[in-house]
Amino acid sequence: MVYASLDAFSFTLLIPFLNVLFGSGQAAGAFGGAVGGDTQIDRILQWVIGDVITRESPMVALRNVVLVMFAAFLAKNLASYLYAYSTLVVEGRITRDIRNTIYAHLLRLGFPFFQKTRSGQIIARVTADVDQMRSLVTSNLSRALAAALQVTFYLTALLLLSWKLALVAMLSLPPMLLLWGRFRKRLHAGVMHLLDVGGDLSARIQETVGGIRLVKVSGAEAWENERFRELTRRHYKAMVRNERWRQFFPPATEMIIATSVLGILWYGSYLVLAEGSLGAPAFLAFLALAMRLMQPIKALGSFPSTVQPGLAAGERAFQLLDTAPEIDERPDALPVAGFRDALRFENVTFAYGEGEPVLRDVNLKIRPGDVVALVGPSGAGKSTLADFVPRFHDPTQGRVTLDGVDLRELRLPELRNLFGIVTQETILFHDTVRANIAYGRPHATPGEVEAAARAAHAHGFIAALPEGYDTVLGERGVRLSGGQRQRIAIARALLRQPPFLVLD
Repeated sequence: MVYASLDAFSFTLLIPFLNVLFGSGQAAGAFGGAVGGDTQIDRILQWVIGDVITRESPMVALRNVVLVMFAAFLAKNLASYLYAYSTLVVEGRITRDIRNTIYAHLLRLGFPFFQKTRSGQIIARVTADVDQMRSLVTSNLSRALAAALQVTFYLTALLLLSWKLALVAMLSLPPMLLLWGRFRKRLHAGVMHLLDVGGDLSARIQETVGGIRLVKVSGAEAWENERFRELTRRHYKAMVRNERWRQFFPPATEMIIATSVLGILWYGSYLVLAEGSLGAPAFLAFLALAMRLMQPIKALGSFPSTVQPGLAAGERAFQLLDTAPEIDERPDALPVAGFRDALRFENVTFAYGEGEPVLRDVNLKIRPGDVVALVGPSGAGKSTLADFVPRFHDPTQGRVTLDGVDLRELRLPELRNLFGIVTQETILFHDTVRANIAYGRPHATPGEVEAAARAAHAHGFIAALPEGYDTVLGERGVRLSGGQRQRIAIARALLRQPPFLVLD
């Protein structure tokens, strides 16, 4: 607001400057001569700076007008800097908070969500989509607000100079509004499709890099390359289709503005030369302000095209935030007192989605100290049965109880603290051996970490690594063999000293 008002004010100072420059020395000695009329803008200028530019000498008056203009431009650009800096701070905070919110929500979602959603799409929503939202919330919206304020102040100044010419300047607004309404939905759909294809690209890269060993041993490089080329072709077509409409806005807006400027030139010349109702200095000031007005109008005209990527990204991000966790803790959940009596499966039946049940009427009782082995062919439901214990899934029918209490009635973090789980797929992070073993127990002492490694028969090969327990394993533990990775995972489970140890 400060920037826009000072910008408009600095251009109205052209009126006294031009009148002093081209008027007589005697006329310049009075403010009326300097301003050159008795319009609303003249009276405002006289009230604001009349004492400053009223001087006997035209050169003194010119000097004072120039100094006032310099002060106005200095204040305007200082306000512009403060606005840009504060916008950057707000932008960083918004980006940080949105990412933190989405990431925290992702951690609350259950396994079914991750089983049906490609990881590349998830990564795209946390990274690329949030970046697009940042530009929407800060750059685009703040610029649109600044442009709207500039238009308001410029139009006010133009109305004070000549309401007739101001009406001509405002004739550009209806065609722009019509342009907005006609192409908004088309642009939104195009950007949504482009973001979806971009997520597929991220997913393909991640899957290929994660399975690079399989790709190479299968000799599938050419096939994977062709699959990726097909995705990039889809992305290219989506981008071109979207940009075809998005890039239409700037030239269309430019033509509307150019038509408005030509109308101002023609009608303003008529008011000066034929009608005589407008002075030449006021007309020149009006032209300068009108040209200045066209820049924010053009920004507003391009707003629908520039804002669509952020709107589409925000829609995708909020779709994720609106996804309710399939497995969640009840508000009145009970504390977990430990494991004293038994873990029971009571008539447990489970099906994935609307499919056929993979488990039917399972009954099982596990007491402290029991060793239970589940044996069966692949796909029989052994891993699914194990997933009920930490509530990665809930039974479709029946229930699982701990010491007689349904697991769904217990506090989820406390329940999961009872279990140490070694999954079929060994999960290691790009971190040190020590950090991988102590994952979930970051305050474990070096002695506790080493004791867990010895119990898992992992200490020997860990000690032989270049930096021992401080050796960085690489992503997914690529520097270790499959057996070594499994022993690290077993050590991690043993470090928790859980009442239940699940080896899947």
